[in-house]
Amino acid sequence: MPIVVNKEEKIKKLCEQAYTELLQKGVDNFSLNKFVSSIDISKGQFYHYFSTKEELIFEVMSQKSLEMIEIANIYIDKTESLIDKLAMLFSIYVSDDNESANFRKLMLDMFHIYMHSNDPHVKQYNRELYEWIDQKLKEIFDATAKKENFDIQTPILVKSISATADGMYLRSLMVESYDLKNELTQYLIEIEKLIIRKK
Repeated sequence: MPIVVNKEEKIKKLCEQAYTELLQKGVDNFSLNKFVSSIDISKGQFYHYFSTKEELIFEVMSQKSLEMIEIANIYIDKTESLIDKLAMLFSIYVSDDNESANFRKLMLDMFHIYMHSNDPHVKQYNRELYEWIDQKLKEIFDATAKKENFDIQTPILVKSISATADGMYLRSLMVESYDLKNELTQYLIEIEKLIIRKK
């Protein structure tokens, strides 16, 4: 009797294995032939789940993004402090924990793919990720306004903070001496002061 394999579970397992390999080798040095050989499946079996190496790498990134989002959602919902909520939302840029550092490394390796891809799945992923960030920022500021009983120009604030955090991240990629963690943390502290001062 043939073994029944749950396709979703197999894809998740392949992504976990590929994630480890990508962290060790980097995206540019990731060899599909070596990877397939190391996990003891045939190329034919691999192509049953992914049509290209790029598709596998994109799925790895998508799954890891979802994991990071789930962690952020849980923490943001549990904490009361505005600055802590904002810091968690942008923890991928500034956190020192292994998960964030590993994700940041992979994100950096894949940056050129995400910037220049015409793949509709990549474009959709980018759009949905930014929609989640903007929605979470809106929720954070709406909750703060309700709790502190004052008005915040949420739409303007959301666009400004999201764009500034991204700009700081891009600058850190181009300027070696730029301290992203310090600069972004200080920026978020100033945002909190500005909001509380407006009360």
